[in-house]
Amino acid sequence: MTADADAAAPALDDVDVLVIGGGASGALVALHLLDHDGLHVALAEPRPAPARGAAYSTPRAEHVLNVNAARMSAFDAAPDDFVAWLRTQPESVGTDAAALAAQFAPRRVYGRYLQARLDAHPARASLALRSEAVVDLERDGTGYIATCASGAQLHARAVVLAIGNQPAALPGGGAVAGIVEAWDYEAVAAIATDADVAIVGAGLSMVDVLLTLQANGHRGRVLAISRNGLMPLAHAPGTVPQPGGVDALMPLGVRARMRLLRQWARDAVAQGRPWQDALERLRPHVRALWQAWPETERRRFLRYAVRQWDIHRHRIAPGVAAVVDDMRASGRFSLQAGRLSRIEARDGRVGIDWMPRGGAPTATIVDVVVNATGMEKRLARAPGPLLPALHARGLVAPGPLDLGLATRGDGELLDANGDVVPGLWTLGATRIGDLWETIAMPELRGQAERVAAGVRQARAVS
Repeated sequence: MTADADAAAPALDDVDVLVIGGGASGALVALHLLDHDGLHVALAEPRPAPARGAAYSTPRAEHVLNVNAARMSAFDAAPDDFVAWLRTQPESVGTDAAALAAQFAPRRVYGRYLQARLDAHPARASLALRSEAVVDLERDGTGYIATCASGAQLHARAVVLAIGNQPAALPGGGAVAGIVEAWDYEAVAAIATDADVAIVGAGLSMVDVLLTLQANGHRGRVLAISRNGLMPLAHAPGTVPQPGGVDALMPLGVRARMRLLRQWARDAVAQGRPWQDALERLRPHVRALWQAWPETERRRFLRYAVRQWDIHRHRIAPGVAAVVDDMRASGRFSLQAGRLSRIEARDGRVGIDWMPRGGAPTATIVDVVVNATGMEKRLARAPGPLLPALHARGLVAPGPLDLGLATRGDGELLDANGDVVPGLWTLGATRIGDLWETIAMPELRGQAERVAAGVRQARAVS
């Protein structure tokens, strides 16, 4: 290249660390990186406000946290931080700390908390916000060149993939009018009150949809279809971890672990405690329990037990459960076990062909279908351009059991050859294959701190 061509080429923005994704995990990594004086950090996030992500960008008051405020601090070193912040908010005037700690706060309030902590950081001025998505990433001699959706590029010596939960595609669906994504809160809120609605999936996203329909005075029928016909169970007031460790579980396979867990739950109930205490006993040890299994047992878990784990482990607020129970008891909502085979436009509405468990093929006509199938866990089906581009370049590889991305240690990414990719890190949902439990705040805040420490250490020795 000639000197004239060099002079004509646009200069790339240059940063020490680029964090791709400005939801909760990206904001927490940025917070910890800013603790290091003089580090120039960029946060790339197409949403209007950082620190919200898919979960905390909802504007709806009925969408509350799935655990109480006492457990939702953004920092391991300051376990009361969220409650302390809540006490400073106008809506909390006159509410004592104990009552606030027990609340299942609106998720939009929690998003406001994360953004407030980011904005209040003393080094906030050294954080550059890029309000667009990164669509490609390639290595150069001193780090990475990131390409944004606009075509703009920037250079970073290290990159953290904090892309959060990516939405799974709707099975059997196509380009049909009347399909709404559960994470599109505005579109769900716009569903007509007399519309007949089918929800595909029965997890936490389905619960969000039901809450919004109820808040809007919805009168139409609501049918949810999921493979197992199971939905999240409720938290119990006063839950505490059951005494005892998990050593007895470590050598056991899936079936034996399930039997012992059921016994622990029965023991808790016999002692006048909620069965949820048995699940809380496992809470700090899920990573060790997952990694103790050989691949055959992990596959057995995914095939036979994962949904039972999900509904018991990822519980909902008691008040939320009461709303759903009321909708079910009144006949406005039903949940069926079955498999979806096709969705198509039919007679000006939306036709669903599905197979109920133990039944005959069924056709249902509705006005709206909501995709509540949750997050996409497999790299081969990852939506959007970024992960497919990284996969094509060999910079990322599927994680164990084809779940998430291959990583090691505290979030270093492994390439297609199984080697560490220098200066490339990740956290959160992308680590599901390695860690299993990786998206709740107690996991995210610890991962964010360790990733930031690893990035700083790697820079110090490079």
